[in-house]
Amino acid sequence: MRIIIYPLLLLLGCAAGVIFIGVDEEPRTIGATERVTEIHSGLPFMARIDTGAHSCSIHCENIEIEDAVEDPQKNVGKQIRFLVRNKRGQSKWVTAVIADYVNVRTSESLSGRYKVRLELSCLDVCKDVLVTLNNRQNMRYPMLIGRNFLRDDFLVAVD
Repeated sequence: MRIIIYPLLLLLGCAAGVIFIGVDEEPRTIGATERVTEIHSGLPFMARIDTGAHSCSIHCENIEIEDAVEDPQKNVGKQIRFLVRNKRGQSKWVTAVIADYVNVRTSESLSGRYKVRLELSCLDVCKDVLVTLNNRQNMRYPMLIGRNFLRDDFLVAVD
């Protein structure tokens, strides 16, 4: 149960009151893949659930950075515009602020990627999380859901 302590003046005339505001919801069970919506664009994506990945990743194309400079680290904090496209071929432009630039190790190589905050929704859970921008065109799923989205709300069942 979630417990919140309030000053007595608000409740029961005591020095302090304790209120039980309800039982926290049980984690939702999520499979190896799930439909996830990127809220700003409204586009649905089939996503692979990856408990080994720290953060989420989304397929994007045509990245445009306002007042871009050659050193990607110096673009952090600037506005970025990018085209997201799902497997149905639906696409929309999304604008965000670059939160970070990271080097990501894949099974094939080490590559630099921008991170932005996006609002994602899955199974009635909506979260604002850091997402890496990546060309996932040759991958089966245009979105990858990592632990930063799953934490506290999902139990992954892959059977």
